[in-house]
Amino acid sequence: MAKFEQLNDYVFNTLQALIGNQNLCKLLKYNNTDPLSQPDIEDASVLIMDKIYPMPNIPGTQAEESSLLNIIFDNFKLSSDNKGTKDGTLVINIIVHNNLWLMNGRLRPFSILAELDKTFNDKRIVGIKKMQFDRGRYYFINEKFSGYQVIYQVVSTN
Repeated sequence: MAKFEQLNDYVFNTLQALIGNQNLCKLLKYNNTDPLSQPDIEDASVLIMDKIYPMPNIPGTQAEESSLLNIIFDNFKLSSDNKGTKDGTLVINIIVHNNLWLMNGRLRPFSILAELDKTFNDKRIVGIKKMQFDRGRYYFINEKFSGYQVIYQVVSTN
């Protein structure tokens, strides 16, 4: 997956795609039960390193109520189909304080999943092909935080 020198660009492109989705940014920033009705975030880049981390960041049990994302590129390997390409994954951990899960008739983690899928699935954000949804799973953090982990396949040059 990618010449390793490209990984920093991949992280930057991923962050730009995330902060370019206003609904996603609102779901992360506003803790109320109707975050999508809140004003747009004029400079969504303020969410980077506050709500969106390009690295693992696990809140402790004393952390304030919040929602956040961890972005990680992982599982690098040569493609079995074409030795000129690498396969890898974009792993996104969705971490939500348990008190923030319930919104007006919706669950925040599922709304975040939907926005992530609109942003990445079948889109060419990084790599040489369109990214494809691979899998998702429940993600337990601690007694105060939980969420989901979603994984997208990325194909890049070797």
